[in-house]
Amino acid sequence: MLVRPTLALLVLCSLSTQALSQVYSWVDGNGRKHFGSQPPAAQQQVETLTIKPGYAAETPAPAAVAPVQAATQEPAAGKTSKRDMCQSAMRWTVIDLKNLREIAQQRRDAGRITAAEFQQGQQNLAGAEQRITLQDCLGSSADDQQRYECLSRGAGVLACSGLLSAAMQEAEQQARKRISKP
Repeated sequence: MLVRPTLALLVLCSLSTQALSQVYSWVDGNGRKHFGSQPPAAQQQVETLTIKPGYAAETPAPAAVAPVQAATQEPAAGKTSKRDMCQSAMRWTVIDLKNLREIAQQRRDAGRITAAEFQQGQQNLAGAEQRITLQDCLGSSADDQQRYECLSRGAGVLACSGLLSAAMQEAEQQARKRISKP
């Protein structure tokens, strides 16, 4: 008897999530780009954007804890426990690695990278997946803990590992070399 109301509620929730995830983008007469949940009233060229799940702000539901346990386990106000931080880092890492794999696939399909580059990238992602673990996070300190805290905020594997910064520096050096050549 409880199945029908529960099923109806699940359907409504999934529909409302899909409706909220619709985002439109357009450029106004002044050349400014806008984003919104409703297309503009004027007849402007509108692009429908696809938002990948997981990159929205997330607020984890508090776990049910008995009042006696809460007094002994609760961290200081405004501060999350290391376990919560590590669990958040793991959730964001799974999402990020999945997205990076999809991006690599799209780049290979578009001919922007070779099959060998794609394969190397997949191996690197698999290696990152093996190194970034809950147990390693819980035992981390100093720089490693800062990287996990960065991951827990959803900044991404490339940014938190320093690879993005290194790639930007390398690209800048290559650009300077090209400019200095006669």
